[in-house]
Amino acid sequence: MRILILGFYHGLGHVVRCARVGAELAAAGGEVLVGTAEPARQIVAARGLDSFAVSELPPFPPRRPDEEPPPPPPDGRIRLADPDYLRTALAEERSAIREFGPDLVIVDFRVTGAVSAALEGVPAAWMVNTGFFSFPFPQVVRDVVPELERLGVPPETARRFLGDVLYIPDWSRFDPLSGIDSAESSAALRELSEIRHVGPVLKESPARMPSRAEARKRLGVEGDAPLVYVSLGGTAQGFATLCEIAPRLDRLPARTVLVTGPNIPLERLPDQTADLAVGYTEDSMLWTRAADLVVTHAGHTSTMEALCLGTPLLAVPGHAEQEWNASRAVALGAGEILPAHAVVDDFLPTVERLLSDRFLADRARDVAAVLGAHDGATAMAAHALDFAALAALERGPR
Repeated sequence: MRILILGFYHGLGHVVRCARVGAELAAAGGEVLVGTAEPARQIVAARGLDSFAVSELPPFPPRRPDEEPPPPPPDGRIRLADPDYLRTALAEERSAIREFGPDLVIVDFRVTGAVSAALEGVPAAWMVNTGFFSFPFPQVVRDVVPELERLGVPPETARRFLGDVLYIPDWSRFDPLSGIDSAESSAALRELSEIRHVGPVLKESPARMPSRAEARKRLGVEGDAPLVYVSLGGTAQGFATLCEIAPRLDRLPARTVLVTGPNIPLERLPDQTADLAVGYTEDSMLWTRAADLVVTHAGHTSTMEALCLGTPLLAVPGHAEQEWNASRAVALGAGEILPAHAVVDDFLPTVERLLSDRFLADRARDVAAVLGAHDGATAMAAHALDFAALAALERGPR
């Protein structure tokens, strides 16, 4: 079976899980091609997968707390509805589909991916957590679907831009469909043939990750002093919060590791005081395993890494979807939420308290024993190959 994967770049979690699913598909005998933004192709190549570059919107620039935000578009629409972007994305994706001839297209937040597949007569599946259906999915329906129709996409195809199957990279108990309260989202979900919770899809299977002691050894962390791992995502949306956190890190009773993400140059944080600061790491799961506390924006992948590896987390969410993710960690007793506006006054005492909370550490390990026992990537790959095979039978010979 030939599988084409189309992954959105801004937000490293999208690309990381696309690459992981692609690797599992290839290991199971699938022929895989991944389309993603040029800077992300190295992540795909590290998995031994073929890829091609697709055009992507430029990332949001880092903005300090005292800097004015950029003016909103004059028509009030989200950037994903830009007609030039949509036109280019459709052309590039349809060209790749015609050339590669996939049996299934898997999409991670490329709003045109399943539409391109449908226009070429190929079934498609989306991979996304349910928090997306609170933000920004309603805005996508409101702004992107009408623009696709203006570009000549048939209305019934534009409305079904989730494709045929929705894979939710989580458990239904913790990422339930019942939490979706948007009318736009509910209407779009009714267009799907199947919705399937496959379990967490992470860079590696949690069951194959080393112990905390071994993770520290591999990373060169000496001794058993507390370790705090700080990462507020792959975009620059957490930059204002990082500007408040980074200068305070040397005041913590712990070794600190700061990862800014590829869209925040380290020189934009000249007063950061971490023991180790890098722009990007391939070892996010290893650092999460080694840490005693993860400070995160509560992106879905980052949250699931902490929960599945048994590391308590302190979430500083930036929008509704991240608040949704963080609330689940709190409900499980494996973390806390610190609002961004409270960082200046409360970051240091909160981290110190969490580091000394042995019940929290034990609870996080108990949560990981359950959540980390199942690998969503292998489950998703197996179902995708079966779905593609059935679709190929219905389509007949190429």
